[in-house]
Parts: sequence; structure tokens; C-alpha cells
Amino acid sequence: MLLQRLRRGFAASTSSSAQRHCYVRSTAIEQLLETPGAIELLAAELGVESRLSGLTAADQLDALRRRAIHLAVTTSPFQNLSLEEIVVVTAYAAASFDGTAWKRELRRQPSQYDLERITLAWLRERAVCVGSGSQLGRARWPLVGSSSAQLEREQQFVVAGAPLSNHQALEAQLEHLGREANFANEHYIACSPATALAFLEARAGETLPPRWDPLALDRELRTLGLGLLLIEAAGAVLYLPAHYHPPTQRSAAASSTSVSSFSRS
Repeated sequence: MLLQRLRRGFAASTSSSAQRHCYVRSTAIEQLLETPGAIELLAAELGVESRLSGLTAADQLDALRRRAIHLAVTTSPFQNLSLEEIVVVTAYAAASFDGTAWKRELRRQPSQYDLERITLAWLRERAVCVGSGSQLGRARWPLVGSSSAQLEREQQFVVAGAPLSNHQALEAQLEHLGREANFANEHYIACSPATALAFLEARAGETLPPRWDPLALDRELRTLGLGLLLIEAAGAVLYLPAHYHPPTQRSAAASSTSVSSFSRS
């Protein structure tokens, strides 16, 4: 596999088909490297000085790997990133990849309807009833699942979801959602991998020179106690588990409210 060969000599890796790097599956990175011309584009974007046109695929990968190692261990926008992360953020951000099917697929955004539909399906696998957080005075959390319709039952499980359709909404709502994340046992942000990557890109652009931080979003979510669901066409993927709040720590907003209108799934 090209990804395994590219990684050779770079760093120990536990990559598998299910593992993600900057929210992108390893299998998708492999597909990118197998795309005709992709290695040459990556090399050009990363500043590989030698011409690759006359080299074998193995030599092209070696040249790309050497350059990635250099960028990862020196002061650069990619300092301290893994090889996989360097490949993902370069292909995601570079205009030279705009015409590729790989980038179009990565940047594809589900509609708000699909975000809510897929998040709702995920909640219904964990809750008997699903309703709206507005009934609890938590309108920023549109989907709340519980093990019964009576939220005053202290020992029941309550899980909340907030689908967000773009990185601007994620940036604007994150702290507000964190402040309200005290009425359920678990609270989850739901967004596409493209939204999460766009968040990283926006944060990278806040520094001069730009500096990619692949954990910028994860770190903020952990600080706020929020989990992350990645929404894809095939369904929701639990990427980052939420902090669990025991029933005794849930706010009075939940424990004093009866939500008899919650729908049964």
C-alpha cells in the first residue's frame, strides 16, 4: 500500500482502515495517493525541489517522505504533524487539488436536514424518546434523547445532540453549547469531516505564519466536556466520546421538567 510505503522511516504508526487523521479515514488517504498525479501535486505544494516526472513511484514517494519529515521537525506550518496529517491538510487547503474528485468528496457538506436526520438516527439507537432541547430551555440543543418521557426520573440516561452545518456555526456556537452542557449525561456536537477540517483551517490562519494544529477542535471539545459525532453519508461515527455527567450532576433544568411530548422512536 502506498500509505504504508510513504510512512516507512517517518514514525511508528498504528494506522488502520478505520483510523482517522484530521478526521479523514486512512483508506481515503490511500485513495488520494493512488490518484494519478496526486503525488506530484503534493510534492509541488510541499516544496520538493527535485523533479519527479522521471522518477519511479517508489522514488517519488521517497522524495515526498523526506520533505514531509523535514517540514514536521522544523519551523513550518506543518511542524509536529504526522505524515498522514500533512498529506490531508495539504490536499484539503491547496487550490491545485480543487479539480480532483477526492477533494470534492471531502468538502461535500450534508444539508441541515441530513445532519439532523442522521444525528436523530444515532440518538434513537441509544434512547427510547427523542425530543427538543427547547422544551428544557436549551434551544441550542435541538435533539435530546432519554430513556423515558419523564425527565424527572433521576436515574435515566439523557443524551443531547447539536448538528452544525458549517465551521462558522461551529465557531460561533461552541462556547454557548459548552455552557449549556449540564442537563444531560452526554452532550455531542455533530458535523461533517469537512466542517471539522474547515475549523482547523480557520484556526491555522489565525497565526502568522499559518500553523496547522490537528488537535485544535478536539482540545476545545474536551475542555467543554463535549463529544463529537462525524456525520457521513453512511451514518454517524462516534469520533470523540463526551464527558459523562452522572445523574446527580445534571442541572435542575432536567430534573424538574416533565417532557411528556417527547416522541417514542
